Amino acid sequence: MKPEILPLSQLEQMDEAEKIQTLQQYRAAYTIKDLSAAWQLSNPIQYYMWLKKQRIYEQIVRRADKFEPSKEWRRLQENDVRDAAKVRGLSADQFRYMLDTDSSGPELAQVFRRLADFLQNEKGQFRVRIELKGLGQQAAADTSLEA
Repeated sequence: MKPEILPLSQLEQMDEAEKIQTLQQYRAAYTIKDLSAAWQLSNPIQYYMWLKKQRIYEQIVRRADKFEPSKEWRRLQENDVRDAAKVRGLSADQFRYMLDTDSSGPELAQVFRRLADFLQNEKGQFRVRIELKGLGQQAAADTSLEA
């Protein structure tokens, strides 16, 4: 039987250990989309933001759900990316993240959110080149944006 979802205001009043235990039970029984709907959050990202405000994000979010450059590093090596020679030249504390895909807006937004979350806590300088092409009904009709 699924546990009853308490309002966020009641969860906020719990001590940290209780809050974590309750949220872990919810995550075992419900999807993040279900929890977001129950708490009337406009999207699941607000759920993650709430966890961060409560300072329990690290205890709740599964490691597999977090953006990790090391996973992307392995993915690049396994897929034999065309810039593999450049990637191999990076030292162990550096990484290169490349994305070459045709995806929907929401799918790309999720990738950019994960990148933003990762970069939020990173120190140092980064170089980025972003090219977005809107694909209409015909592949020939496209527009591009570079940043």
